Amino acid sequence: LGNLPNLQNLSLQLNELSGSIPPELGNLSNLLTLYIHNNELSGSIPPELGNLSELRRLGLSENGLSGSIPPALGDLHYLEMLYLGGNELSGCAPAALRSALADSDAAGLSFCAETAP
Repeated sequence: LGNLPNLQNLSLQLNELSGSIPPELGNLSNLLTLYIHNNELSGSIPPELGNLSELRRLGLSENGLSGSIPPALGDLHYLEMLYLGGNELSGCAPAALRSALADSDAAGLSFCAETAP
């Protein structure tokens, strides 16, 4: 899947996909939209998604993702929409990401999630 450099939209939501998000998705250099929400994905968000320099919309909500939001997502300068709710993410969103999404649609993004004691 990571060998489709001209792919612009990838919508795989509601497919009961499991496992981790393939880091190779970061090779899709012309991707504008990545929707893989409402699946059964687990593990962390791969930092390679920060390579998607043209990305406008990223939907990762309603999975079983865990860990922190990779700082590399702050490199997504064109990002307009980010959906992360319904996961087990922890910590604060990277500063560059908070700044970029301050006036946009960041549904499900807690800029500084509380962690359990």
